Amino acid sequence: MTRPHRRVIIATAALLLVAASCGNATGTAGNSSDKKVKAPTDGGEANRKTHKVISGVPGVSDKEIAYAVVGTKQNNPLGTCILDCYLDGIKAYFDYRNDQGGIYGRKLVVGEVTDDQLGNNQADALAITSGNKAFGSFQAGLLQQGWGELNDAGVPTYTWGIDGTSAANRDAIFPSTVIGCPDCTRRVVPYVAMQAGAKHAGVLGYSTSQNSQLCADSTGASFKKYARDTGVDLAYLKDDLPYGLANGIGPEVTAMKKKHVDFISTCFDLNAMKTLAQELKRQGMSDVRLYHPNTYNQKFVQDAGGLFEGDFVDVQFRPFEAATNTALTAFKKWMGKNNSDLTELAMVGWINATLAYDGLLAAGPQLDRAKVLAATNAMKDFTADGLISAIDWSTAHKPYTQATRSKVKDLECGTVVEVANGRFRQLGSKDKPWLCWDSTDLTWSKPVPTNFD
Repeated sequence: MTRPHRRVIIATAALLLVAASCGNATGTAGNSSDKKVKAPTDGGEANRKTHKVISGVPGVSDKEIAYAVVGTKQNNPLGTCILDCYLDGIKAYFDYRNDQGGIYGRKLVVGEVTDDQLGNNQADALAITSGNKAFGSFQAGLLQQGWGELNDAGVPTYTWGIDGTSAANRDAIFPSTVIGCPDCTRRVVPYVAMQAGAKHAGVLGYSTSQNSQLCADSTGASFKKYARDTGVDLAYLKDDLPYGLANGIGPEVTAMKKKHVDFISTCFDLNAMKTLAQELKRQGMSDVRLYHPNTYNQKFVQDAGGLFEGDFVDVQFRPFEAATNTALTAFKKWMGKNNSDLTELAMVGWINATLAYDGLLAAGPQLDRAKVLAATNAMKDFTADGLISAIDWSTAHKPYTQATRSKVKDLECGTVVEVANGRFRQLGSKDKPWLCWDSTDLTWSKPVPTNFD
């Protein structure tokens, strides 16, 4: 296998972590400095306009707090907008807060922006830690080789939540989506299949990614666990397909056709989902509903014509189609002011920037990196102002398993959109877009429509 081809596989494997589960996978422990500092008590909105002289803190001047942004643009195997769209969201959020006067008499600014070109993430991280020009880091790369260096240097780092392994047990790494349990069963996919009137489910994953296999296997286990309750059985499971479906997927579709599969959930990237949908159409199975983990991309869906009509798409935040709240309204307003498209990565950037700001606010006007880390890791109900399901950062860095999940108080939540007439529409309540279950009680129940404002 050539090195570029291997990098493509690894990158897609990272992306597939989004659909793997609901928390962090196992990883190496960090030693970020917030463990030595108590959470500050002089932060909060009442002190937001207080200006104090700060010296010796990287990226902080009398007028600005600067951040470095790293992401993948060149050599992106997915072909989607990553770095530029991510940057759109960060800049929009900074403009929003700077319009309110900034924080502690300083403006939030994006300093250096670096394209890691897929394989240079570690070198870019070392440049941040040694350069002392950035207070914190935003990361939207497909390969996360540099997160360990950023964590060990105590650099507050806000990331696209696609790699639980690289985020786990690192207290300075704050992903937009916490992935904590790759082997945990989840009720959202069987529930959606039941709502679709399905009877026989198929589940597909890649062999080239352990995370894709875990995703497929846990989804298969979910269908098995709740089959009597949902009326949807697991008719077909294939977790060893080659990345990108280079050899097509005809035999697998034929096998599913023989087993009367009418609902398919995958752990694929969006391009493979298109290949699957095309093969289903070729074999006269266009009525089979698909569950997409990574296709929340309106242009991609529209460009595919009616190929995905009736399908379901997992969304990692409050969907654009849900009822607006203050944060979603602000996001749309400031994205519009900057003439930026509403994209998944832009929302990820906005969510990351929200946590960066909230950490500064909680740290108080005499801030430094350690205080921000301590303040952020003391947050027990972070929702990015209602844009994501609640995260308890005091526990979220530590992974758990199906066997130990009863000790975790996190809710099991998901939000899903459906493709109708080429457009996304919210599945369930627009006002309460999340479908949530008690994570400590794994018996079947109807989801509780939830709003995290």
